[in-house]
Amino acid sequence: MSWLFDTPWLWWIAGAVLVGLELAAPGVFLLWIGLGAAATGVVLALWPALPLTWQLLLFAALMFASLAAGVAVQRRANRAGPQLNQELQGLVGQRLQSLVTFEHGRGRVRVGDSSYAAEAREPVAAGEVVEVVGVDGTTLRVRPAGRS
Repeated sequence: MSWLFDTPWLWWIAGAVLVGLELAAPGVFLLWIGLGAAATGVVLALWPALPLTWQLLLFAALMFASLAAGVAVQRRANRAGPQLNQELQGLVGQRLQSLVTFEHGRGRVRVGDSSYAAEAREPVAAGEVVEVVGVDGTTLRVRPAGRS
């Protein structure tokens, strides 16, 4: 049965099948196994006399390496944060006008023709200009603009 593993085609076909199955299955787990199999085929094409035991060890190592690379890429992508429906983040640094006197650190500020809930650590009077320093969901974190 070792004659099956004497050619890189078996590894390439296994890689293509696994990557193809990834299209039908949710997630991205089979992709990394398929890439490991395809990479094993490339190594076997360069070194055709590689024994079956070493091929399997190489496949395991390349599969885990591709999985680790995929996890690293995914973490980096997630670290950037979602950009969809995050338009309030664009208000950070802008100056807005408070609509009411803040009570217990909470009030409302005008944003264009709308108003949004806001929180401040310092007292804010109605009509006072505030600066947006952060966003927490749909609540703006503000501070009086004249103070730092």
